[in-house]
Amino acid sequence: MVHASQSWHGPQGSPSPHGPTPPSSGRAKRPLWHWLLLAAVTAGGLLVVAIVGVLIVVQLLGRGDPQDTLDDFYTSLGEHDCELFMDSTTEDFRDWTGWTTCEVFDEQLGNVSAVDYRIDERINRRGYAIFEVTETYSKNGETIEVPMRFYVRRIDGQWDLDAFEQVDPSADPII
Repeated sequence: MVHASQSWHGPQGSPSPHGPTPPSSGRAKRPLWHWLLLAAVTAGGLLVVAIVGVLIVVQLLGRGDPQDTLDDFYTSLGEHDCELFMDSTTEDFRDWTGWTTCEVFDEQLGNVSAVDYRIDERINRRGYAIFEVTETYSKNGETIEVPMRFYVRRIDGQWDLDAFEQVDPSADPII
């Protein structure tokens, strides 16, 4: 029996026979798929940022060190390693020095032994690393010290010795 104070209007009416309904906030609750999609997009964005970060780090670490090229150059002279000489120098450098073949390389080194060097200064420029070096070598039993300046150039991602100059024109360089 329905009392007059309980005005029940039926299924579409307002009050329910089971008691009052909670007030509506006016906004519908977001479905689960919405939150899953938002999480997936966020995860994808973070993944892209992480991949870009890794690529940048790999590029920075993979650039090489121009000092390694200078080390290779002097190692090639000390060990009479023509292949290492060719790998660590540009074609322009070899043409300029005249050391264009392994036969010329071996002939020019002749009695040179115990090649050593000390880096006095390193200057980085756009695409170049400039090394002030004091090279020391023995030729026919005599120790010779020569102040030099080497230009190591980055070409296609690889550092190669491109040019040199004598700091003291009266010195006798190995090349």
